[in-house]
Amino acid sequence: MAKKKEKSTAKEETVQAVEGEADEEEVGDDNSPEAYTLTGDYTIDFTEICKRSEVNPVPLKQRAQTPLAQGTEVAEGAPITYVTKDKFEYLKPCIEIENDDENKSSIKSMFIKGWKVDVPLLTVLSLAAPQSLTTLSLWRCGLDLDALHTIISMNSKIALKTLCLDGNPLCAGHFHLLLTEECTITSLSLRSNKISCTDIAPFAAALATNKSLTNLSLHNNAIGDEGTAHLAKGLRMNRVLLTLNLSGNEISNVGSKHLSEILTSLTLTHEEVVARRKLISENKTLLASDEPPTTPGGRTKDRPGSNSRTGSHTALDKKGKGGTSGKGSKGKQDKIEKPGTKDGRKSDMGNKGKDDKRKGGGDGKSKSKTKGNVGKKYQEEKEQEPDVVEFQNPLLESNLSETDGKIIVPGNYALTCLNLNNNKISDPGVTYLYKAVHFQDNRTMKRGIKGLLRLTLRNNNFDGEHRHAVELADLMVRRDPFYEQPLLEEDQSNITAAT
Repeated sequence: MAKKKEKSTAKEETVQAVEGEADEEEVGDDNSPEAYTLTGDYTIDFTEICKRSEVNPVPLKQRAQTPLAQGTEVAEGAPITYVTKDKFEYLKPCIEIENDDENKSSIKSMFIKGWKVDVPLLTVLSLAAPQSLTTLSLWRCGLDLDALHTIISMNSKIALKTLCLDGNPLCAGHFHLLLTEECTITSLSLRSNKISCTDIAPFAAALATNKSLTNLSLHNNAIGDEGTAHLAKGLRMNRVLLTLNLSGNEISNVGSKHLSEILTSLTLTHEEVVARRKLISENKTLLASDEPPTTPGGRTKDRPGSNSRTGSHTALDKKGKGGTSGKGSKGKQDKIEKPGTKDGRKSDMGNKGKDDKRKGGGDGKSKSKTKGNVGKKYQEEKEQEPDVVEFQNPLLESNLSETDGKIIVPGNYALTCLNLNNNKISDPGVTYLYKAVHFQDNRTMKRGIKGLLRLTLRNNNFDGEHRHAVELADLMVRRDPFYEQPLLEEDQSNITAAT
């Protein structure tokens, strides 16, 4: 009996010990960094997660702003352009933050400059980051591949919009990992990362299918002509990127030619033709699934079966006859056309004088009121227009042509700003760019699509007095969206008389 009692007590002690260890594990899980619930105050959250992760907390400081940015009034006298600090305080590690405009306890931007950021600290930043964080800048922070993976997981959690990774050359060949299918980054800066032509190849391949990036800066790298060829190949099918900075990349005339070719027209390769056919087939399948349902008798619910035709015939009838049959519809359509038009095109030269005669000799006040109302109406229409023009897949472009059995589609008209400063482009390279921009300027484009609007070529090897350099400069001035055409002498005299 005594032995049985000893065994039972030993079993009870073992069970109690196991339960105690389980309780300790549960308590430990509650104190883990992943189990922490954010309060909404980043200072509190960051400090607590650092404590749980056993990471030394880094001081959080508000980023310095100018008085105008803060909305404060400047006192009379000499403006204060500096702030005194303790000795070497600028060199001490800190995290600069900018608060959210709506919620002052949360943050929208984070800046780290010039000191080593390891993976544990990045993990803490990722766990404490609020949903309001849209901008992250890590300038010369010694990031490696593990740190880059942590930033990618952080981006999938909070959906960053602006990311700056300047001066982190250890990640030069891995930046393409940022351009995932779930990527939300719209502005990416990769300056001074020693990116070579081999490093840019996978990045350019990922750029071809990216749907979010609109602003890319690759300033002060070593891309060269071969790397520019990779980028041009990636931009063939990309219709999202608007601004590209390639200054200081040792690009010569060969690279200039690669960029110029994608700005005009593109001859589809065999792989692209196969992809085009596949997309067209998928679209036809989707359209077929959207056809009206049929009744058991074989008739559609939209119209009787006796009048039904195949989808291709119906589409041709709608396209060729405007949706109606017979010649009478064409005559009606011609009668509907406005006077002073020819083939549906407005004739401004013929209507201008007639409109002036109808208006009569009104006084100057009525003209100014009319002009003001028209300007107001135009401003309202401009506000209603979308800011960004959506481009369709270039493989599904309807405005194509065939030459010698090859399919040719319009080039990349989505790119609006291109920076090629501080390169090795000479006169032939400028000629390539001039022909490309001249091609875009003379080509009839869709409404809202302008093509290249800003092109900078400072500090290159071409002659500024070269004919194509002068014509290119004049052409880009006129294509600048902020360009205002100088007034004629008659208009200036009228303005002077009115005042």
